Amino acid sequence: MDENIINNIHAIATHDWAKRFLCEYGNAGVERLASSYRDGQHCTWQSKHNGSFNSCHKVLFEDGTAWAVRYPIPGRVMHSDEKIRREAAVMMSVKKRTQIPVPKVIALGAAADNHDPLIGPFLITEWVEGKPLAIVLEELPRPSWGPVLRQDVEEDQLRKVYGQMARILLELAAHDFDEIGALVMTEGESESDRWSIVARPMTLKVNEIEAGGNVIADDHDLPAFKSTTEYMQNLVQQNITHLHEQGNSIDDASDARQKKYDSGPFKLVCDDFRFGNVLVDETSLQVTGIIDWEWTYTAPYQSLFCPPPWLILERPTSWTKNGEERCKQKLSVFLQCLEEEEKRLIRSAYDDPPDRCMSSLMRDSFEDGTFRFMQLLQEAFNFDEEILWRNLEKALRRRGLLEVGVPSKKEVESFVRAKVAQLDQYNQRLQAKESNDGQEVQV
Repeated sequence: MDENIINNIHAIATHDWAKRFLCEYGNAGVERLASSYRDGQHCTWQSKHNGSFNSCHKVLFEDGTAWAVRYPIPGRVMHSDEKIRREAAVMMSVKKRTQIPVPKVIALGAAADNHDPLIGPFLITEWVEGKPLAIVLEELPRPSWGPVLRQDVEEDQLRKVYGQMARILLELAAHDFDEIGALVMTEGESESDRWSIVARPMTLKVNEIEAGGNVIADDHDLPAFKSTTEYMQNLVQQNITHLHEQGNSIDDASDARQKKYDSGPFKLVCDDFRFGNVLVDETSLQVTGIIDWEWTYTAPYQSLFCPPPWLILERPTSWTKNGEERCKQKLSVFLQCLEEEEKRLIRSAYDDPPDRCMSSLMRDSFEDGTFRFMQLLQEAFNFDEEILWRNLEKALRRRGLLEVGVPSKKEVESFVRAKVAQLDQYNQRLQAKESNDGQEVQV
C-alpha cells in the first residue's frame, strides 16, 4: 500500500506552506514575531531545526537571551491550533510540578495571532542547548529498516542514559489522574490545584492515521474517558475505522482476510518521548532538556509502565528476531538502572510496594505479552509485524482470549468483498490522476 499517494493533498499543503515561509515570511518574520513578545526588542535569527511535525527557529536577543520559535507544519499536523494549546499546557504543568528539564513557555498563539495568519499558530519557548540523544547513540550508516543503537556504546554510558530516562519516567508516574484525556491550564491556577482533564487525547496515532490515511479515527473534542476499558475499546475502534475507511488499507483479498481476524489512577504519557527528543551535552551525556510534548495526555498506567520502545532505537514494529533479542539484553540493563532510581526515590517519597514498582511491572509487561499488545494498539499503520503478533498470540492464548471477537466466515467474506471493491475504486482514481498529471507535464 502506498501511503504517500493517498496523502498527496497533505503533501501539497506542506509544500505550499514551506514555499510561503521561505519566500514571504522568512527569517525576518520569525524575528518580528519573537520581538513582539519582548517589548519590541531587536533579535537576530540564528538557525533552523526542522523535526517531524514542527519547524523550529533559534533567535538571539542583544542581551544573550535565546528563544525557540516553533511552527507546526501543515500536512503533518492535522489540528495545529489545538495541538499548540495542549502542548503548552503540558509543558507548563510538567515544569511547574516536576524536576524534568522542560523548556519554559514564553508565548503561544493561534494562526490569528501571527502577523501572517497563513503561516499558522506558534509556540515560543526558551532555547535549550544540546544534541539529540538519538544522534549520539545511533549506528551509522543507518540500515534500511531504520535507526539502531550503536554496538560500541560502553555500558557505563548506556547506564547513565538509561538512569536519567528512568528518573523522568518515575517523575511522570508520581502523578495520578481521574480521567484519560488532554491537559488544560486554568487561568489563575493555584499551586494546590490539580491538572484539569476536559477532552479526549490528541494522540500521535490518530494524527498519523488522518495525515497518512485520510481517515478521521477519533474526535479529540469529545469528553475524556472515565475508564481503561472505555479507552481500550476506543483504541480498537480506531483501528477498525482505519481499516474500513481507508481506500487502500489492504493489499489484496488475502490481506483483507488476515486483517479482519477500569477506573484509574491514570498517568501522564507522551507518545513522542524518545531519544530524538532528549537533548544532552555531547561530552557528559547529561540531559539538558526534553522537547516536543505535543502528543501528551493521561492514559492507563499500562501505557507508562510498559518497557520503553526506544531502548535500542529500532521500533518494535520493525524488529527482526535479532532485534527482539537485543532489546531483551538492553531491557535487563535498563531495569537495573530503573531499580536503582526507585531505591533513591523510596528513601524519599516513592512508596509503592516492590511488586507494584515500575521496574517490576515493566518486567511483567514484557514477559506476559502486555508490552506487545500496547505497541500494536498504539501503531497507526505497521499493525501486522511477525515478531509482535507471534508473542501476542501466546499471551492471548494463556488468558483464554484468542477467540474473543473473531468474526464468522460469512462476516469475513463480506468484509473482503467490500474492501476489494474499495481498493479497485481507489486504484481507478489513482490511475486517472496519474494520467492527468502526465498530460499536464506534456503540455
